[in-house]
Amino acid sequence: MRESLLKMTQPDAEAILKRSGLAILPMGSVEQHGPHLPCGTDYLASLVIGQKVAELVDALLVPFCPIGVTPFHMSFAGTLTLQPQTFIAVVEDICASLAQHGAKRVVFLNWHEGNTASMNLAGVSVQQRYGLRVIVVQACYIAFELFGKECGLTHGGELEVLPVLAYDPSLVHLERATNPSSPEHAQKIDSLRRGRAGYPFLKDIREIAPTGWYGEPQKATPERAKEFLERVANAAADYIQKTFKELQ
Repeated sequence: MRESLLKMTQPDAEAILKRSGLAILPMGSVEQHGPHLPCGTDYLASLVIGQKVAELVDALLVPFCPIGVTPFHMSFAGTLTLQPQTFIAVVEDICASLAQHGAKRVVFLNWHEGNTASMNLAGVSVQQRYGLRVIVVQACYIAFELFGKECGLTHGGELEVLPVLAYDPSLVHLERATNPSSPEHAQKIDSLRRGRAGYPFLKDIREIAPTGWYGEPQKATPERAKEFLERVANAAADYIQKTFKELQ
């Protein structure tokens, strides 16, 4: 597991950039995840996956801002959100620094769906302004592809407990997960916003889940978390290596 630049010495960071020219920005959010998971779940998920991926592809793991674009959750205390233009500006400034220090390629490794529109705009801007080649890895979707049949794509359910368990089991409090919202209603409404041909903009997570979360977190185990991290990180690393090779 590779530590981020935050804990790395300058010579070590410079050596990685000279070897690979590759940097990874883990992106997530600070938002409510029910009574059993930390508000930083989305960022911690991208961070722990990013630590493993950075090791596999020999990349510099950048200590990116943990706060994302998540007005959807603001009716719950503990949620913090950036304006899209703020998020984009932070990405641009960090990538400008990386380009100056020799980075040639950047991966946006994301766990929070709400970042997608802003992240995509930032990626286009960074490529045009700084000459970096940028790709996006949606770690949350990779996880769903690998584990979705068993876990489902819920909010605060097993699929989000697993990466936090992999990061730090002491942050998970499954005994507090006593007020899930109705899965039938939540899945029906949640599926509307995930359409491709058309989709509504929901105003508040409470339209999906009145308690703020739904799913079956109790199914998560430390053993499952270890498997989760290995498989998701390996799949992400494989995509990164193959995609950059194709883009050469």
